[in-house]
Amino acid sequence: MATVLCYGDSLTWGSVPNGGRFPPHLRWPQMLQSLLDDKHQVINYGLPGRTTIWDDPFREGRNGLTYIQAALETFGPVKVLIIMLGTNDLKRYFNVGAYEAAKGVEKIIQRSRLPLEAGFPYPEIIVVAPPNISAPKGEMRDSFTGAEEKSQYFHQFYQNVAVANKCEFLNAAGIVEASTVDGVHLDSEANQALAEALSEKVSVLLK
Repeated sequence: MATVLCYGDSLTWGSVPNGGRFPPHLRWPQMLQSLLDDKHQVINYGLPGRTTIWDDPFREGRNGLTYIQAALETFGPVKVLIIMLGTNDLKRYFNVGAYEAAKGVEKIIQRSRLPLEAGFPYPEIIVVAPPNISAPKGEMRDSFTGAEEKSQYFHQFYQNVAVANKCEFLNAAGIVEASTVDGVHLDSEANQALAEALSEKVSVLLK
């Protein structure tokens, strides 16, 4: 049995558009677990507000780079690491775009390949370009001012980083769209579609 670690933000954690959390069976990591026929262990390590490399002045502990090695050691050995981060990087107070988010993912990739005290081998990595932000509404509108246009470039820059670092790549925007309810999060159908797309790539890496 191999371990698959899903390292992400609220889109991985299972946020319901406009509030709340989906029950486990409606979150894509748990759906992925079912698609793998429970032969392997899928860990949902999503955290709302998590960024790639930025310290959020309003929410502590959200810097993804800071915690990746601890995560790999906590849940290790990890055979496949799925990284889907960057949406929160586009919050207006960080003042960065998709290019900087992709470079943040690259830093996480590099750190995930440093030696761990436990001596675990470094994982196979799937880089997921987050879905595009689409007409954010309500509280999301205030947080993600200007992010809709920036998110259109996730695919381009994330693919470049994945290729340069010899990682697998998946463009979530080619598979799912953000919910029209808040323009950022995924509905249950989108969670299922993402799980199905990832199951194909994960299954290959687990062979």
